[in-house]
Amino acid sequence: MDKLYIDLAPNNLSNMHPSRYDGTGFSVTMRDFSLADAAILKTLYEHIKTVYDLWLYMKDAPQYALFKPSIELFSSLEMVASVRDLGANSEYAEDSMQKILHDIRGGATTAMISCAERISYMNQYHDVELMRRFVFLARDQAKMMRSAIEDIDPFTRAADERFRIHSVYDYVKKWNNFEYHTPKGTIMVKVQCYFEGNVTTCCLEASALDRVVYNYINNAMRFAASDVITLTILPIGNVLRWVIENDVEPHNLHWLEQNIGNNAQVLYKGGITNGGNGIGLANCAEIVSASFSIKPSEAIEQGYVGAKVIGSRYYGWFHWNAVQ
Repeated sequence: MDKLYIDLAPNNLSNMHPSRYDGTGFSVTMRDFSLADAAILKTLYEHIKTVYDLWLYMKDAPQYALFKPSIELFSSLEMVASVRDLGANSEYAEDSMQKILHDIRGGATTAMISCAERISYMNQYHDVELMRRFVFLARDQAKMMRSAIEDIDPFTRAADERFRIHSVYDYVKKWNNFEYHTPKGTIMVKVQCYFEGNVTTCCLEASALDRVVYNYINNAMRFAASDVITLTILPIGNVLRWVIENDVEPHNLHWLEQNIGNNAQVLYKGGITNGGNGIGLANCAEIVSASFSIKPSEAIEQGYVGAKVIGSRYYGWFHWNAVQ
């Protein structure tokens, strides 16, 4: 293991949570949205959940041709516009609403659309690996939407709250060799894992962790100067350090130097963005801090979340408690 990953952040982080974090604390209800956004969210969730429900129904005898209507839908201009317009024509007094809409527009939805576009435009319905990826992205996004909107599917959310162990292997399997297809070309995620064990104890907690991981990787994907993003998972005592790194193009390095200098931690305070909306990493800081029962400002100041530019490479990290 490269010593760089150990030296990135403090190695004596404490967990102040009296019990295991259950993934709650960052949700709203459907009535909190405007009528227009609520209608889009309901339709989007139904389409996403249909994909994984169909997979579960087929079990060990999948017929991939049955996913073609869903893939055509998610690769359509109408779906792209619908997701893009979430929250665009509504005003919300609470920042939490914009953060949830941000995670729904991004999250696994971005990757689902990218995957569907590749399958549809390149007629790769025969590619079993791509089809399975589309299905499991739908699973992740449906869970994240239930995590964020507690009454969008109360019955299934209740199941998400039940005890269920998730192994780090689930994350390695999901992310290693994962491909994003962008206008710049294909970007692949490579995983280095130095931990063997479990990371979450229920689907709701797993969804909270997913919201953080997808935010980091979507961010890296936007700014990657090469075709590889690296995710490294390593144990620091009873805490897991997750590091997402990517090469940065010269003009983005210049932007970072001009706007944050040597203090990349300020990215987690929100409001600083290079073509985005400046709330994704701030949302991550809030979720991570809740998992350790500390304030977001403490999580930023003490290195529970953070970022650093070394040469032309950007390193973003966060921590999550391993399951004991």
